[in-house]
Amino acid sequence: MITKAIRLDNFIDTQKLITEISASKPVVSIHDTRLIDVLGLVLTKKFRKVPIVDEHGNLKGIVSSTDLLNLLGGGDKHDIFKKNHNSMEIRAEKFMTKHVKTINHKTTIKKALEIFKNERSGLYPVVESKKIVAVVSEWDFVKLINQPTGVKVSEVMVERPFFVRKDYNIYDVAKMMCRGGTRRLPVVENNILLGVVTPTDILMHLRKKGKYEDFFSDKTRIENLMSREAFTTNSEADIFSVVGVMKNAGVGGLPVVDDEELIGIVTERDIVDALI
Repeated sequence: MITKAIRLDNFIDTQKLITEISASKPVVSIHDTRLIDVLGLVLTKKFRKVPIVDEHGNLKGIVSSTDLLNLLGGGDKHDIFKKNHNSMEIRAEKFMTKHVKTINHKTTIKKALEIFKNERSGLYPVVESKKIVAVVSEWDFVKLINQPTGVKVSEVMVERPFFVRKDYNIYDVAKMMCRGGTRRLPVVENNILLGVVTPTDILMHLRKKGKYEDFFSDKTRIENLMSREAFTTNSEADIFSVVGVMKNAGVGGLPVVDDEELIGIVTERDIVDALI
């Protein structure tokens, strides 16, 4: 629950265009790219979302790591995988998310922030006409925070976050992620944080096995593939220090640990929600 706000105009002129902070020349995939290649791109480049375009560069859809997990067995898109005989040759146009919300390249940073807060997506393609010219993510806003804010983690974090236990199998955890749209789940035992698991961790495991159709019968415990060296913060830390840890660790969220116990989690989205 947000109890204190952070003024974005302390860090940048919010009347500038969104292209000022967005990533230009984004990596995209063509609509007929094979599933196996889209998966490889997501895992190799560690992209959460990949825009899908046609041969003319027009935006057609988007694929996220959670979409891939959903397709391979974690959610309702699995029907597409089954109808195509569990083939990794399925083309992106078959499983991508269509009707993607976009941001016009002439939108101001202030207006774009409102879109992020209202629409609740972590990344948007920036378009000119129908062509994608950049992508902008929650992180592009968060990384602007370059000095102490006077806002504590406790004032923006999610308290008592949803978590999983170390003996949960990967299929059950994947279903939870697809159902709740959660990008990272703390792994906890007796209130003690053991690690963090993301959709990418599960997808990496499946790729190493090379048997995507066996997802349902895979009884691998989540403790065997979670990230054990999870970066954390505490409830009294300034949000500025959280941004520094996220940047250095290359993560989008931190478990909040006080006296060795997990009490919350703070993510890019929580920080964006605190921005005004």
